Amino acid sequence: MAKPLYLAFVWNQHQPFYQDTAKKEYIMPWVRLHATKDYYQMAAILKDYPTVRQTFNLTPSLLEQLDDYLGDARDYYLKVMKPVSQLGREDKRFLLQHYFDIHWERVIDRWPRYSKLLTMQGRCREPQSVDAAVDKFSDQDFLDLQVWFNLAWIDPEYRVKDAQLAGLQQKGENFSEEDKQLVLFKQWEIIRQVVPIHREMASHGQIELITTPYYHPIIPLLIDTRSALRASPGLRLPETFSYPEDAAEQTVKAINQYRRFFNDWPRGIWPPEQAVSPETVSFFAEQGFKWTIADEDILARSLHREIYRDGFGHVLNADDLYRPYRVLVNNSEINMIFRDHHLSDRIGFVYHQMPVDHAVDDLIHRFHKIRESVIHCHGPHLVTIAMDGENAWEWYHGDKTEFLHRTYRRIAQDPLLRAVTVSEFLEEYPPARELTELHTGSWVDHSLTRWIGSDSKNRLWQMLLNTRQMLEDVRGSVPPGRFLAAKENLLIAEGSDYTWWVDSMPYYLAAPFEALFRKHLVNVYREVNRTPPSYLEDPVIKPHHGESVWVDDPLAGPTAMVQANNQNTEAGSC
Repeated sequence: MAKPLYLAFVWNQHQPFYQDTAKKEYIMPWVRLHATKDYYQMAAILKDYPTVRQTFNLTPSLLEQLDDYLGDARDYYLKVMKPVSQLGREDKRFLLQHYFDIHWERVIDRWPRYSKLLTMQGRCREPQSVDAAVDKFSDQDFLDLQVWFNLAWIDPEYRVKDAQLAGLQQKGENFSEEDKQLVLFKQWEIIRQVVPIHREMASHGQIELITTPYYHPIIPLLIDTRSALRASPGLRLPETFSYPEDAAEQTVKAINQYRRFFNDWPRGIWPPEQAVSPETVSFFAEQGFKWTIADEDILARSLHREIYRDGFGHVLNADDLYRPYRVLVNNSEINMIFRDHHLSDRIGFVYHQMPVDHAVDDLIHRFHKIRESVIHCHGPHLVTIAMDGENAWEWYHGDKTEFLHRTYRRIAQDPLLRAVTVSEFLEEYPPARELTELHTGSWVDHSLTRWIGSDSKNRLWQMLLNTRQMLEDVRGSVPPGRFLAAKENLLIAEGSDYTWWVDSMPYYLAAPFEALFRKHLVNVYREVNRTPPSYLEDPVIKPHHGESVWVDDPLAGPTAMVQANNQNTEAGSC
């Protein structure tokens, strides 16, 4: 029998920690909304294909927020879900600015009433532009908008299978307050199922669950910010931040949370943003992890040779890329897999532009081209598709439904393709090759410059360092409970998402993250009864030419995060 090709789909399900811990409010709704559209359904869809196995990374910051929503947590977007008779003018402005935060062409324009409401709003994104539209909307218009936004953020296949949601979808307009409450009830019903379905499917072996350091920090930079110089010599850096103990605390917290949720130990760990270094993977090995993952560019630079592709994107030295490696660095050992960057990006950014049958044909064809290229090479081969499991789908017609069903059906029916969990492959086929060097970098340009090195990113790191040093100065002089609360805010601020947005994305998208970062640091000082430095009150970033300034504090209300005509969010978190 011909040698099969093994496939590892590794879905990274992550959201940054959106809570303003002083107010106990979430400034953005993406945990709730992606839970109802993506996190449950990405696992549930596999029940139709029991031979298709996959790996999911549920990040601790995501799980904590999901758990919080099942308590009494609420986000700003829910504040305007009050009865329409109680909506004030600012509530209405908020609805018109934010309740179209989903793909306009792929989602809103599929539904005549929702599309009409967007046209009435003026199809505009700037906050000041919606003022003129407020008086055009009747109470019924606002009620229909409240229902459609929350309904559209529920997975379309789930909506069709649920008779009550299907009924609302068919009704389409003239919704009632009871209809609105039904949609919210259904959202919480789905959120309650997210962890249980992953736990159930993991217990059956169809999926493997892994974890990530708790608040998604860039571990090489926590260990030592100077590690960024390895990939980028001459990069301007702030004063050195080096707290490997924080990397340890973030990781141990993640392990403990995993054990609480899943009553087991995680075997694999996803480095936030696939950012690795010799010190990072050595540390992961010391914590008991059996495997980790990085991008193909990291492998290429560790091997000191390129991953070569032809004009169609097919890998010419496939035997190098499509296999696991045993990494031996710093007197430690850990297994590593390396994702196919090109294939992962085709799912994330290319296939939504193609008819779905053509897209699936292309993906399956590429799998077989890989299989043919390694058929005479020693050992089984593993193709790793690794990407976030939420951001791509609203760019597809009908979201993920058709593409994933067709893809999984083709894989399940193909005797030459086998979708496996990472651990089951490694247990059956331990790595036959070793790496004694490991490049320091991430999936973004095989470097760490997405998170450090620009003026504003460096200022954030300097603020973080100043706050971290202050905590050391007060250690032992404040009550333990207050110190731990302060440290928690600092750990949150170490998350990668704040520096990800600053100086890398448009001002209006980055401003809320930068403001929340400063707020977390302010909370550190207040928890230990110290006066926050005045610079923490001043925005670090300013609008560029043509961008509107935030008139109010960005934390007073979030910006739109979904852009209909620009797909440059890469692996971002909204």
